[in-house]
Amino acid sequence: MNLEIREGIYKKAISTWGETAQYEMAQEESTELALAVRKHIRKNDDHSYSNLVEEIADVEIMIEQIKMMNRQYGIEKEIEFQKLEKLHRLNDRLDKKQFN
Repeated sequence: MNLEIREGIYKKAISTWGETAQYEMAQEESTELALAVRKHIRKNDDHSYSNLVEEIADVEIMIEQIKMMNRQYGIEKEIEFQKLEKLHRLNDRLDKKQFN
């Protein structure tokens, strides 16, 4: 499904339930993802993998809605900046670990 169609669905969801409800849903879906990760670590079977994939999809959908709700603030640019900062930090830690 292309971005235009997804954004139309997101706009409909946001106008139907409101921004606060969508933030709360993002929180709920993130919690469910954390639990699915935990379960997959423990079980590592087809069912836990399938649940993991489903919860990742749910969280990505909610992240796209949060980005849309905050587009006017330049959230995507800020997120990219934060990701770069964190990736540089991770790379530095990995480099230091190789020499220890």
